Amino acid sequence: MEKKTVKLGRKMKQKSLIIGVATGILITSGNFMICHAETQFPEKYEVSGEKVTFNCELEIPDSFNEEELCATAVKSRIYSDGKKAIEIYSKGKEVQDTGSIPPASEAEPEGTYYTFTDGSSLSYTGGFHYGTDTVRYYNYVGIQDPTYLERFEQSEVSFMQPEECIEKVEALLNEIGIPTDEVELKAYALDNEVIKQIENEEIESGLNTEANRKEAWTEEDDAYFVYGVQKHAGLPVFHEFMNVSRQLAYDTPDSSAIQVIYSTRGVESILYQDVMYDFSDNNEEKLQLRQFEDIAKVVENKYGNLLNESMYEVTRAKLYERVFLNQNQQLEAAPMWYFEILEDNSTVSVTLVDAVTGEEIYLE
Repeated sequence: MEKKTVKLGRKMKQKSLIIGVATGILITSGNFMICHAETQFPEKYEVSGEKVTFNCELEIPDSFNEEELCATAVKSRIYSDGKKAIEIYSKGKEVQDTGSIPPASEAEPEGTYYTFTDGSSLSYTGGFHYGTDTVRYYNYVGIQDPTYLERFEQSEVSFMQPEECIEKVEALLNEIGIPTDEVELKAYALDNEVIKQIENEEIESGLNTEANRKEAWTEEDDAYFVYGVQKHAGLPVFHEFMNVSRQLAYDTPDSSAIQVIYSTRGVESILYQDVMYDFSDNNEEKLQLRQFEDIAKVVENKYGNLLNESMYEVTRAKLYERVFLNQNQQLEAAPMWYFEILEDNSTVSVTLVDAVTGEEIYLE
């Protein structure tokens, strides 16, 4: 028999009150959640079936309000200010090589690249990337790899607080024309001792080579990895690159539109993928989300009907605003549920479900 526990959530500390459900407020144990007349979101969803188990908290931003959710058009991508970015990050450097990069489509700007005699380089294609000569050692180790996320998040560096680093990065982004008013920036420390440990482990296991080893990791190499995700209508944006394949669909720091490595020396690397958008909302066309249990049933049926002996646990459920290319190769946006499913306590896969239609979104 199926065991089901649904904990209602999005709690706010208040005294116990008895208020009718018609008011849109549901009381649970002295706390209440704001519920819209159409949809109620549980705080935690726990369902145990024969083959599929749900054990996940629903990741819905406090700022999200379904009553304000409406049909959204994507007017354009947001490009960085290439002229300004090149001016800032080429200042005082001797050019070794430069050239143009053809645009990927008629709608995109022509790009350019520079390499400098100090080993640094930059490129502009609407998005922007700059990296110092030293940044290759951080990349060899794979500091953005989600495998190491917990280890880095548990470490600290002393040269700067994460909040201060985020403020500095925000200013740097604004300087090169990247708006941050609707961007959520997060940071985790890159302690030189932790990096060194990971480097040793990777070389010993064959994931890295001795040729890529940094001569020495010191406190001067302490840094932060800062990553940023655009938000729209209170929801994080699942950008178009994440729709390309299952391998790219994971909600991890290395899929973020903004990625910066900031060390004691300053910017080691700044990457802006041009996958932030200028949205246009149609406030007259309201959207109604399906009940979460209906959405969860799609996932349960998908894995429950597989003819194998595997067991599946749904460990994450996150509400996104998805941006994608439609059949006419035009950008569209729609709310979507993102699920992570653990198979036999071993491998993790991703399933996407349209939050309005309740249909699975298939990825290659």
